[in-house]
Amino acid sequence: MIIAGFDPGSNVFGIGVVEKTGSKLKFIMSEELKFTKMDFNDKMRILIEKLSGIFEDMDIDETAIEDGFLGKNISSMNTLSKVRGVVLATALNNKKDLKFYSPREIKISVTGNGNADKEQVKRGVQMLLGIKNSKIGYDESDALAVALCHSLMKRKDELIK
Repeated sequence: MIIAGFDPGSNVFGIGVVEKTGSKLKFIMSEELKFTKMDFNDKMRILIEKLSGIFEDMDIDETAIEDGFLGKNISSMNTLSKVRGVVLATALNNKKDLKFYSPREIKISVTGNGNADKEQVKRGVQMLLGIKNSKIGYDESDALAVALCHSLMKRKDELIK
């Protein structure tokens, strides 16, 4: 099963793809989309094109994204909600369901600590996937953490059945 994880951002958007075979997890790819100063709608057009290409080229089975959390900056929360909506619409348009996980669930799944910082998440992801390259960005590692969280939650659901 190939799982794509997404770390939403309006300036930097993280993409991470892993493969799950039985209980084994394998790193497939990760990327950060860095949007230059441009109109929000132009950013979302680029995001739709990129995600559609990934869905077409990589035979993604399942998708997951980091869900929002209540913050102090309502404007930022509003913008990120729109980004999540674009991802949801693109996934559904490509016949993929999108699962949402809280930042705390994601952090616990890769570090065991719901309050882990970005560096701890990055190290946890690298350890779980055997990634030696330390040049992986935080948004990439966050997206990979989302994919890993989904694979672990799916496994947990399968074991309960």
